[in-house]
Amino acid sequence: MVCARADTRSDREEGVGVDLSSDAELLAIFREELTSRAEHLVEGARALRRGGVDPRYASDLFRDAHTIKGSSRMMGFEALGEAGEVLEFAWRSIADGSQGGAIADLAACLGKAASLLIPTLDADPIKGTPQLREAIAAVKKPVSVPEPESTDAVDPPAANLSTPADLGGLLSAVERGLIGSATRVDTNKLYRMINRAAEARLDADALSDAVRALRLTAGNPREVASLAARWESAVESMDDAVRDLQDRALELVSERFGVITSTFPQFVHYLARRTGKEVHLELTGAEVEVDRQILEHLREPLRHLVVNAVDHGIESPAERAEAGKPTTGRVVVRAAASDGQLRISVEDDGRGIDWSVVRNAAIAREINPGEVGSDLSGLLFRSGFSTVAEPSDLSGDGAGLALVAELADHVNGGITIESRPGAGTSLLLTLPLSWSFQDLVLLRSEGRVWGIPAAAVVATVPTAGADVRPSKDRMEFIYQGNRIPISSFAAAIGAGLPEETEQVVVLATRAGRVAVTVPEVLGRQQVAVKGLGPVLAGAPFLTGAAVLGGGEVVAIVDPNRLADQIRALPIPDGQRPRVLAVDDSKGVRQLVAAVLGSQGYDVVVARNAEEGLEQLEAKTFDALVVDFAMPGPDGVELVKAVRRRLPALPVLMVSGVATAADQSRAWEAGVDAYLDKSDLRQGLLVSTLASLLALRNGSSLEVRP
Repeated sequence: MVCARADTRSDREEGVGVDLSSDAELLAIFREELTSRAEHLVEGARALRRGGVDPRYASDLFRDAHTIKGSSRMMGFEALGEAGEVLEFAWRSIADGSQGGAIADLAACLGKAASLLIPTLDADPIKGTPQLREAIAAVKKPVSVPEPESTDAVDPPAANLSTPADLGGLLSAVERGLIGSATRVDTNKLYRMINRAAEARLDADALSDAVRALRLTAGNPREVASLAARWESAVESMDDAVRDLQDRALELVSERFGVITSTFPQFVHYLARRTGKEVHLELTGAEVEVDRQILEHLREPLRHLVVNAVDHGIESPAERAEAGKPTTGRVVVRAAASDGQLRISVEDDGRGIDWSVVRNAAIAREINPGEVGSDLSGLLFRSGFSTVAEPSDLSGDGAGLALVAELADHVNGGITIESRPGAGTSLLLTLPLSWSFQDLVLLRSEGRVWGIPAAAVVATVPTAGADVRPSKDRMEFIYQGNRIPISSFAAAIGAGLPEETEQVVVLATRAGRVAVTVPEVLGRQQVAVKGLGPVLAGAPFLTGAAVLGGGEVVAIVDPNRLADQIRALPIPDGQRPRVLAVDDSKGVRQLVAAVLGSQGYDVVVARNAEEGLEQLEAKTFDALVVDFAMPGPDGVELVKAVRRRLPALPVLMVSGVATAADQSRAWEAGVDAYLDKSDLRQGLLVSTLASLLALRNGSSLEVRP
């Protein structure tokens, strides 16, 4: 804890410029941050030289360089600021795929330049060192190569290699979002993990032996029962071992929460002096273990929250004294872990949020009141939204809370904010403890299984006892004395007609609580979350997917976007375009149905060409989405049969294995569009289908269903 009191003659009161580079405490913070980010840049350059980096990793490195640029210039280190700008441009060009030329040469230049950032701290802040100037000049040469005509995203060399859990590239592996740097490991933990893996291998061997023995039995019931018992015991033992391995693996990539808050006392002391305030900081939960990837992404957003608490929340000593408060304000940062969730709260006992000022700021920005409703808290997380007339160099540009919201969205977390005028503000950020494994609440609707991040689920209650009442423009659910918007889950995602529902699920979102009704809540389950691949991107309500133990695919719903749609209901009834999706993979059928269903399509699925033809005979469809390679008659044969009966039906073929000759067969058969799973641009499945329907109806290509 730290109590930081402002000097009697503050810099703000005198209006004198501040030489930040001479502030020992702030310089120590800057040095620590620069060291951390420079090391990331060096590691990134090594990875680039070894064979390339994922665009997401390159984007992380771009942000590191961007932060170095901004903080260096704020501190008065112009040479470091210029170096950061060049490195920022270089990594951005790598991230967006516009960088041409010899990547290996550029990687060497980037690594050398990044390694020279720390030594430059002790040199002339304006000129830097000759070595850094030379290294930055070397980076500029390959970076200045003209951009190539192709703008296709650059994927790592192994991006086209599918695994069963990837469903032919329709899902993106979680590893693509992880930073590929080395991690220090406790060797004792590592050897315990190796020993546990050996035990799991023995259990697997025992299970295999039991299966072989079962095959050799002559149907003797007693022997079969004995083998079944051995089998069950081996399975249970293996399950325990695998769970233990998972826990131990997570330990290896975890770090204490206190790692990112260790400089907060000095930082708050500096903020207090800059703002002319007295601030007492409390930190709790430093010992909580969190995935290093989560921590790294949390560092900057958490600093923004602390800045907001001090700069906007805490009043000046005079204001506090006039209001009958202690002249020293209080900021509390708490971290706690339970049920696989990390809960971080940042609280202050300051002036609180004046919601009338927030509403007036929204009106001044011509934000439609219908988008907001009675709960204004969602506005605070919009990029660029601020209630401050003139931003300072500390805050007020509308970027801080937007950065926090971006983090929560990125890891399927949640944010809630509570404030009382004159009493203070509390912001609660709920994140998964692990980047790789996250908890979902599974529910069934429209005959499919959907997942909602557990961090967003407040409660589930039976519909039989739910108090639902109509309001002026929507239905509302009375929960704990408050009226919150409610709709059926199916209606909210545009996935189907009304259905019988048994449960109400209450969700916490950035803009307040909402509720959805569903036929069944299946329970909570930990899953390995994967991002949507480029074929299935573009669905507004989906944030990822997961494959369950039995091979069933679960589409993960974004609760914030779902809430936006619920608040906009009722939606005028209309005829939804009906699409037939034919694919021999159950997982692909489920995902395509989920993505198109969330766009308002009525999706019917078929397992093969024969089933597809039966569906076309029985029902009327507006479009056909068909896989190329299927057992029996393939997609081309199906298209030929369709063209004989329905020459005007829009047909879209999707494949990840077809050769040029195969594609020629497809075009000759009469497909209207052909999409390759391995190199599709984001959202192309949805946009291409919309374009085909628009052309059929004689409309503009931009018309969406």
